Amino acid sequence: MTILSFILISLSGIYSVDYLPPPGGVGSEVLAINTRSLGMGGVSVGLPNSSDFTMLNPAASAWTLEGGVAFTGRYAESDDAAWDNRLGFPMISAFIPLPARIVITGAIEGRSRIDTRLDDVQVEGDFTGDFTWSGGLVETYIGATVRANDWLAFSLGGRNTFGNIQSDVELMSTDSTPPIPVNSVYRDDARFRMAWGATVGLMINTDRFGCGFSVSTDRKGTLEIDRDFNVTDSADSIRSSSLYTIPGEVSVGISFRPVDRLLVGMDLFRRKTLSILGSRTEEGSIYSVGAEVDAGAGVLPRCGYSYMDGLWRDGAQTLSAGLGYTFSQARAGLDLALGYNYWDDPDDGQENETVFSISLWASEKWLGE
Repeated sequence: MTILSFILISLSGIYSVDYLPPPGGVGSEVLAINTRSLGMGGVSVGLPNSSDFTMLNPAASAWTLEGGVAFTGRYAESDDAAWDNRLGFPMISAFIPLPARIVITGAIEGRSRIDTRLDDVQVEGDFTGDFTWSGGLVETYIGATVRANDWLAFSLGGRNTFGNIQSDVELMSTDSTPPIPVNSVYRDDARFRMAWGATVGLMINTDRFGCGFSVSTDRKGTLEIDRDFNVTDSADSIRSSSLYTIPGEVSVGISFRPVDRLLVGMDLFRRKTLSILGSRTEEGSIYSVGAEVDAGAGVLPRCGYSYMDGLWRDGAQTLSAGLGYTFSQARAGLDLALGYNYWDDPDDGQENETVFSISLWASEKWLGE
């Protein structure tokens, strides 16, 4: 670093402010569910799953008999700018059966996204700032399930959160008329390094009844913030670091078949308060109910409803419908789901979001192995 650039970055530091976290925390979240679950209102914890994966209860995949992969995509039209008119692949999962009734499972999925701009924010001293946040967090899981017998299975694995949020800032001095730019145009790059925690699951599965339970511990990692100033070259930055915590979660669900071709399920998801860099997402729960009908010929219509109490969209309600189709003697399948979510925003009134999700899965026999 030259003497000139050192002086410039020092002057920039005089006018810059402490890191300002984005409003609403680390972004607009999505629940860790697959397309089948979305079509059933979010129900997944108590549903035995032989062809896909749910991070809310990995033990549900214990009845997989053939290895395979599943790809899940998502598109939304939303009043939330982070998701509006955007495509994404929120989850890719894989499952590999081994001897002794063991199944290795793994997945990676997008969990949150942010795209927010606030202008004329009052900050430290005689300054206002224009702030733009973008980025999001991702989660991965790797673990194993073991079937103790035909109706009982357990899972143990590790769950990992990481990601990145960028904040572009331009500060303006308010002690002159009109306000003039000062030497404080910069970018904050908040890097959420890998935060690991354990996930334990249980699944009971009989011909008529299913029950699942899963708990994830708190996940702790290092948060690094790099501040790069516009007046210097890209190598000049100020770095700070701290610890961050993703709070633990508990999921419980049941399912039953009142008749052979009808599957009904109910789920409860609960999470503790999330607080990072002064942004807070309150604790809360999601209640889900849904149904799936076996219409024959591999066709599976679905419907569901969920309600969010607290969390990132307090009071949000979701109505959903879906359709599953298996082909090639159940060696592969396609799932479609459509969800309509609406909630009251404290500042903007009632908002809504329409989500389309698609999932394609294939077993190892389909892949020719």
